[in-house]
Amino acid sequence: MTDVLLSPTNFWFSISLIAVFFIFILELVSTIFGISLLGLGDDFAEFDGDGFLNTSFANWLNINKVPFLIYLVVLLTLFGLVGLMVNGLIASALGYTLPAFLSVPLAFVIGAFVTAKTVKVISGLLPSVESSAVNSDDFIGSVAEITIGKASRGNPAEAKFTDHYSQPHFVLVEPFEDEELFAQGERVILVQKRQHSWLATRYL
Repeated sequence: MTDVLLSPTNFWFSISLIAVFFIFILELVSTIFGISLLGLGDDFAEFDGDGFLNTSFANWLNINKVPFLIYLVVLLTLFGLVGLMVNGLIASALGYTLPAFLSVPLAFVIGAFVTAKTVKVISGLLPSVESSAVNSDDFIGSVAEITIGKASRGNPAEAKFTDHYSQPHFVLVEPFEDEELFAQGERVILVQKRQHSWLATRYL
């Protein structure tokens, strides 16, 4: 198995699977410290404007259906697995593997197609996750509960709230006041959206 993963023909596929492993470890460690990486990359929508994310091709890929990090993990996983399977099947049938300039694009196209279908299913299983792609102004004044970690200024914690459509949202919050602290289980009011988190005040 190691020989297959370390084979030069499988280099890019192995790299993608290794990247998924490290992303998993980083998410696990960050969760232990009370934060989550799931919102990482979602703020790209603020800079994209009317660019790629608003094209029909992006809609077909279902990029906006799930948080970007989940999409990236699914894509990298499927790209790596498809590439290994394609090379394995061709090697078994023909006795040789495709060169990288053929196998990599082929695996990417197949992986992207399967990813689009997979994340559509995943999106139906996940609660709605707030990101900058959503009109965040609608969430000002919402009451959220700290679910993971302890929030201080510059050190956000995860919080959960439910919108007026009864859809749950998970956001990172930190105190509006410099010396304020929010413990797990406390309720806060969202007052201002920042680039990667919300400023909040204590709910009395």
